[in-house]
Amino acid sequence: MLPNWAQLLDLAARLCPVSEELRHWFCQLTTRAGVEDARTVIERCTLLRQSIQQHRESIATELRRSRDDVQPSQIVGAWMYALDTMIQEAQSSKTCSWTVEGAEDVEIDDSDGGDITLRRV
Repeated sequence: MLPNWAQLLDLAARLCPVSEELRHWFCQLTTRAGVEDARTVIERCTLLRQSIQQHRESIATELRRSRDDVQPSQIVGAWMYALDTMIQEAQSSKTCSWTVEGAEDVEIDDSDGGDITLRRV
């Protein structure tokens, strides 16, 4: 089970200068069930994590509602934690499967055990 902020990793990908392919992958991750090779999950999470780290200030500026708003730094920190958690989960399996609670998808069977669950709000 991932932290709640993982459900907004597609927003993180949209705010970062990453490839359209990476944006699409995170959009798919947060909207429908899937299964992926663990190496791919690690690679994509690492790429987004690096981009968030490199552009942390500009992302926080985009998220800021007022000058004294501290929530953007908390959001960025939560995204980093979610990505670290996903990388850690993927490192212990060959494949990763995920479901999005609240999404209408077909159940995906992954016998390798690399389960990731996102809650849709």
